[in-house]
Amino acid sequence: METKQLIVGTANNLLIERGFNAFSYKNISEQIGIKTSSIHYHFPSKTDLGIALIKSHHEILKKTIEKNNEKTPLEKLKKLFLYYERLAIAHKVCIIGAFTSDINTLEESVRGEILTFANSVVDWANSILEEGQRQNVFKQLFNTQLKAKLLIANLMSLVQLARIEKNNHSFEQMMEMILDDLTIKTE
Repeated sequence: METKQLIVGTANNLLIERGFNAFSYKNISEQIGIKTSSIHYHFPSKTDLGIALIKSHHEILKKTIEKNNEKTPLEKLKKLFLYYERLAIAHKVCIIGAFTSDINTLEESVRGEILTFANSVVDWANSILEEGQRQNVFKQLFNTQLKAKLLIANLMSLVQLARIEKNNHSFEQMMEMILDDLTIKTE
């Protein structure tokens, strides 16, 4: 693995475990066995690293959307749920939640990048809901964009609660409740 990718991967783990302001280049260097100057070579400032972290997640999201493009709306929604479920099982948080906890201390460029990423996640959820409505899989919603935001907010909150409780059983039950709330019952 290339040093730059190793730095981003290590920083990502620290981010979702501790939050953006709770780790330093020294923490990264200790974990991967390089000097902090090597990290500064690739990322002159922590802002640069933060933007790289968000962009790496954005790329993963784009690939996930492309990879699941031909799946049914229900399969796509379950794929979205799976991301949050894995975080809950690992007692970690999503990067939106991790950055948001530090939002008032972030540089404007990082704030803008995390907002763009968050909007992309909501937009994907919205497209899933709209497609599901067109295919009569999901109930007709007054405003799919708002429902998508509510859905993502619920998933983020459930991950946080699972982390606090150290128990992801309620997370699984809540996902079922969300699905039950959205889907049209066929008998």
